[in-house]
Amino acid sequence: MSIFVILGLLICIQAPEKFSVKLKNLQEADSGVYTAHVRVTGEEQIVTKYDITVQDPVSPVKLKLDSVSSSSDSCNLTVTCSTQDSHISSTFRCDTKNCSQEGGERSEVTTSGASLRVYLANDSIVCNHSNQVSWTKDIEMAKQICAQHAGSDGVSVCLVKTVVFSVGLIIMVSAVICVHIMEQLKKQK
Repeated sequence: MSIFVILGLLICIQAPEKFSVKLKNLQEADSGVYTAHVRVTGEEQIVTKYDITVQDPVSPVKLKLDSVSSSSDSCNLTVTCSTQDSHISSTFRCDTKNCSQEGGERSEVTTSGASLRVYLANDSIVCNHSNQVSWTKDIEMAKQICAQHAGSDGVSVCLVKTVVFSVGLIIMVSAVICVHIMEQLKKQK
């Protein structure tokens, strides 16, 4: 069995073609190229190289609805996809049949080297934050948001109920007053 050290790590090789490296408690500073050397008959040979990239898991992502505007035949949604250190915004349009994203998928590389994307998948708005280690996402159903805000630019249901109730109350009070006045006129004759 051959034993040698790579950057302070003890490596054991049982056979020239079989070896392993076990790295523990890694930090981003441990990223780099690790080279395994073996000395055969006094001559050093490179057995293999590992290019190690150490990444932290990505931070949570949040999809926030910024605005909704709707008409009788379509709905426009503006959203912001954000993480601790980055954000991107995008606008979506839904009609009665399907939804589309203005300008197509939006993405950027965050300061930590991760990918932040906002895109449309099966009429769902997806906000995705990922790297080679982990991913998180937040999803909203575009058509459901449009349905919830369908009458928001026009007259609200609450306002309609208030007007109908008020008109009904005015008619009833007017009827009572008219009946009372008619009875008073009959008594005077």
